Amino acid sequence: MKKLCFILLFSMMTLAGMQCAAQVTFLRGRADADTIAVGQPFDYQLSLTIPKDYYVEWGQFGDTLSKSIDVLNVGDITTTPISNSDNVIMSQHLTLTSFDTGYVYVPEIGVTYSKSLQDSLRFTLYTNEAELYVTTVAVDTTQAFRPIKTVIRQNVTAKEVFPWVVVALVIAGIVYLIIRRKKHPKVKEKVVEEKKKPVIPAIVTARAKLAEMRDNESWNSSKTKDYYTDLTDIAREYLEGQFEIDAVEMTTDEIMEAVNTLNINSLTKEKLHETLVTADFVKFAKANPTAEQNKKSFTDINGFVEDSYEYYKEEEKKKEEK
Repeated sequence: MKKLCFILLFSMMTLAGMQCAAQVTFLRGRADADTIAVGQPFDYQLSLTIPKDYYVEWGQFGDTLSKSIDVLNVGDITTTPISNSDNVIMSQHLTLTSFDTGYVYVPEIGVTYSKSLQDSLRFTLYTNEAELYVTTVAVDTTQAFRPIKTVIRQNVTAKEVFPWVVVALVIAGIVYLIIRRKKHPKVKEKVVEEKKKPVIPAIVTARAKLAEMRDNESWNSSKTKDYYTDLTDIAREYLEGQFEIDAVEMTTDEIMEAVNTLNINSLTKEKLHETLVTADFVKFAKANPTAEQNKKSFTDINGFVEDSYEYYKEEEKKKEEK
């Protein structure tokens, strides 16, 4: 009986070990050199072993990794399957350098992963800190200093003279035309007036763009960020054209501060404010509203445009009656 229990326990441990081996996950960072001259580029490779179906978020690199390590180039991420395994190796090459001397360190680099994109449980792996020695440029102090050489004058070439000849000919041509014009003035110059293009009212443009979005049912688009960008751009351009509010260059708070100076009812202003705030969350916090929320934002902007235009017409009527 004891022997049977031991065999069962051993089998369970073996199966668990095989499952762990099939889903092993680790990150490695390796530099191709441990000593470089100051400013000399060197390669640094990131290698991530992970199950092929996992979701991975690679870090974004700027110009530096630390105050001592500069980033010269960031390579693409490549994926290589591992034979007889459910794992893959994901690699990325970085070209780095350092302008400090002595011992410097490539800092820890983190990579975040989860079992799937929808899985809210995230894990982060970090590389080990890598030590690197940076040497200075050798200077031979036994050699005597050489004197500064004077400027050596060269003969003038045709290539150097040619641009000046062209400039002189152009100036001569301009002088000739001025003199000729004074000697032979035109009897009468015809003044050609440019036809000014008619200015399309802001309300007409806004209504046309909103109608196009309504016809396309843009609120069902998977490109939520583009949808909110187009929707808020219509509102910003309308405010600029109808009320001379420079909304295109303003933040949400600045726009609402300017709109509050207009005697528009609070419900109308709230429609604009809610949509602008939602758009900010989509653009900067990667929020993902539902199609119903997207349609409500469209309805709110459309309502704001129409209600504020009614206010504009009433104000213009009051001015005419004075």
